[in-house]
Amino acid sequence: MHAYLTVLNGPRAGIQFPLPPRGETLMGRGGSCQVALPDPICSRVHARIAADEGRWVVRDGGSRNGTYVNGQKVTEAALGDGHVLRIGTTELEFHQSEQPPTADDQTYDGVAPPARETIVHEAPVATGGVDEHSLDGLPNAEQVKELMLLYQLCIKLLGAGNPNQLVEWSLDLLKARTGASVVGFLAPSDEGDLRAKIVLPAEATEKLALSPNLSELVASQGNAVWVANQEAPSVDGSGSWKIGAFADAICAPLLPKRPADADGRAVRPLGALHAYLEDGRFRQSDFDFLISVANLLAVSLARALEFTTLRWSYDRLKAAAPGYDGLIGESEPMLELKSKIARVATARGSVLVRGESGAGKELVARAIHRASPRADRVMVSVNCAAIPHDLMESQLFGHKAGSFTGAERDHIGYFQQADTGTLFLDEVGEMTPAGQAKLLRVLEGHPFLPVGGTKEVKVDVRVVAATNQDLQDYVRQGKFREDLYYRLSVFELRLPPLRERDADIELLVDFFFDHFKSEHGRPGLRLGDAARERLLGYHWPGNVRQLRNVIDSAVVMATGDHIEPSDLALHDASSARNKKEDTLLDSLRVDEWEQKLIVEALARTRGAVPEAAKLLGMGRATLYRKIDQYGIER
Repeated sequence: MHAYLTVLNGPRAGIQFPLPPRGETLMGRGGSCQVALPDPICSRVHARIAADEGRWVVRDGGSRNGTYVNGQKVTEAALGDGHVLRIGTTELEFHQSEQPPTADDQTYDGVAPPARETIVHEAPVATGGVDEHSLDGLPNAEQVKELMLLYQLCIKLLGAGNPNQLVEWSLDLLKARTGASVVGFLAPSDEGDLRAKIVLPAEATEKLALSPNLSELVASQGNAVWVANQEAPSVDGSGSWKIGAFADAICAPLLPKRPADADGRAVRPLGALHAYLEDGRFRQSDFDFLISVANLLAVSLARALEFTTLRWSYDRLKAAAPGYDGLIGESEPMLELKSKIARVATARGSVLVRGESGAGKELVARAIHRASPRADRVMVSVNCAAIPHDLMESQLFGHKAGSFTGAERDHIGYFQQADTGTLFLDEVGEMTPAGQAKLLRVLEGHPFLPVGGTKEVKVDVRVVAATNQDLQDYVRQGKFREDLYYRLSVFELRLPPLRERDADIELLVDFFFDHFKSEHGRPGLRLGDAARERLLGYHWPGNVRQLRNVIDSAVVMATGDHIEPSDLALHDASSARNKKEDTLLDSLRVDEWEQKLIVEALARTRGAVPEAAKLLGMGRATLYRKIDQYGIER
């Protein structure tokens, strides 16, 4: 006969507790009780149930509020099928039957009697937190110890980024705490079921298999389960049936933070933690502890997987952007610039980087950030020329929902995103007057108000600004605030154009050529002597960006094993830098030559701005702005 208790009321209504035929079963709110009841008016060990000479007997454990059977207060009483016990405010019904409540075994082959999986306990798992019921009642020494173990696990999980390491630490703790014979991490398969991925010990993988019914409960419904297993009977050497061994198993899913994706589809669990006990019974506190560990692991595992994906994407983008992570050059002007960067980086003031378009001003900003005390924090890069003027203030300083048409939700501005780090403002001369005024206040240490906000925001940001314009000329024309100019130019660095770095051109050519050969899968391609001479003799009005694009294009377009001069998209009649030809220039104004170059680029590309921007070695947004600035017709 199987004996068990069923909870009739409270948050655990419907839970069944099998009663072992030998030994006592303790009932109460203490962590050592097999029947743990989250009832504040229960005693720690409120009552005991045991089989005594063929009958089941309940005995009060000296409780303060008494033990009741069918409404009568008892010190000791015999139990029969259907009797109702009341302990505190919790009511439990006693049952005796030939068969325990079982989950169907769909692997039953119809020959041997089937294996049984008795669901001792099934509980929904709260997403992203510790099971509240596991902490109900006053804490005892056992619960305090478990809380300390969970706290220590949190510290370890916060300090790691390797998903497998996170799982192994959790399994080690789970095995040591519950005394389980086998613990493992089950990962979801493409078919939707859960399969063992990491198991301790490794040779016990087959013990962690879940039946289809239990996989459905854990993977699809997100419930934790506690199962009493009985192996299928077998035939011994004499031909008689041998009763299968009993074991306990507990399993809890790792639920994602968001149960549904953007399209409303349910998100599968990240996996499940499973513990298996070959001999004996798990305690209720073991089941609760498993759920708590699963919830902590779910949060940290989701973060680690996201970080791994982001890191892979970052490395891929970084590999696709040659020169992204450093300043390439050993010429005298570059060595002088690197020396200044090393000194400026450790200071606190703002930095203004001046240089022509395509010279590498953002690389200078990154070099400053990497050498500064803020290197371990974020650097946010913003191209002010690419932000529409009416959105400049909103993008930089943020806005509140409803502050203007189209502001459907709160937006955190670039300054808040870069808090405690570095903010790089490229083309700072294009900022609106309102944006300049707010930027000045931030640089002076004042808080600012997001657009439509009522609460001031204070940030700690180091600003590195860059421009290819003469800001002093902008100040004289009234386009730029004089006080802001002096605030930004606490330290001013000039990035030399490529034509002033003769010694670096060949170094850059070789660097970009090796990179694009690898990227485009042409390892056998060579750079012809004539093409190299043409590259070294060109004056590079588009600076390093233009050189990079020319090499990229040549590697793709070359039809033979060598790059020839005809493969280089230079299209410039005066490729040799001859000082005598400088006397033939009808003007030395940069803006006039810039306008001529833009007109020529648009003519060659038949008005296609994106293609013209590539030829000029400048950003598409910058080219659109300059077309409007010079009134050029397309």
